[in-house]
Amino acid sequence: MWWIILLTLLATYISASLYRMGGCSPADLLAEYGWVPAPIRNFPKKRDVGCGVVTGLNMWLILSFLGLSSPWWIYLLTFGILWGALSTYHDTMFYNWMKPDDNFWLHGFFCGLAYILFGIHTGLWLMLGIRIAVIAVFMGVWSHILFSDAFIEENGRGGILPLSLLLLLI
Repeated sequence: MWWIILLTLLATYISASLYRMGGCSPADLLAEYGWVPAPIRNFPKKRDVGCGVVTGLNMWLILSFLGLSSPWWIYLLTFGILWGALSTYHDTMFYNWMKPDDNFWLHGFFCGLAYILFGIHTGLWLMLGIRIAVIAVFMGVWSHILFSDAFIEENGRGGILPLSLLLLLI
């Protein structure tokens, strides 16, 4: 099982980096990720596509380890649903009625909810339901309460997507 954890940590790092790169200004992108090859660095959908692919591959790895499988169309639908979830922050007037703020609680909820089809198909719905709550609370606390630095916030939100799949091993 150590190799599942190791590969999940690698997926966590990659997803965190792609999520952050997707939110960087061009100057920050070059300063923080100048070592990343230009075709990846300049790809406009690094976050939406990259995090979806990395987390989907990690899901396949964990399900394979558990002796479970899901049809290709669940991966495809989940990828599309996660893309949609990653594309919005559910701006609300939660904190200030004059300026809508990003609602990372809802952002996390919908990012987690994207994987519910796997729960229905594999029977792991309870753990995937717990994962939804974990991601929602994590993203809300991480970005609304603990940190205000974009680098830390975005890396944390991107990293929790594959990392939280380890809950399926419990």
